[in-house]
Amino acid sequence: MIDINAYLGKTYGPQPCFELVADVYNTELSSVPVDYKTVNRSVREMASAFRVAIHKSSHGFVQVSEPVDLCIVLLAKNARVGIHHCGIYHDGSVLHALPGVNLFEPLSVINDAFEVVQFWAKP
Repeated sequence: MIDINAYLGKTYGPQPCFELVADVYNTELSSVPVDYKTVNRSVREMASAFRVAIHKSSHGFVQVSEPVDLCIVLLAKNARVGIHHCGIYHDGSVLHALPGVNLFEPLSVINDAFEVVQFWAKP
């Protein structure tokens, strides 16, 4: 069982949301790593690298229409901006990180804040 509070108390680097997702997958599902390494890059470059890591994963992530626990949630304020944020779905809420703060918010709050919400999971 995932300990959400353990992640809420952690500090992540310059791309906190992507680092949090990689941390959760490496810690909770070590057999299903997300092959993503943090480097100093723009949000757009980082988001692109993270999407490629998921889409081309040898572990078979696929987009699903309904969230399942521990699926990756890719987010965008709008379609024009594109995917630029992410989190982990668990028990009706999304664990995600912003600079300086980690949040665990109900999916309804996420749906209100982001126009694009995608769920990615192992089949």
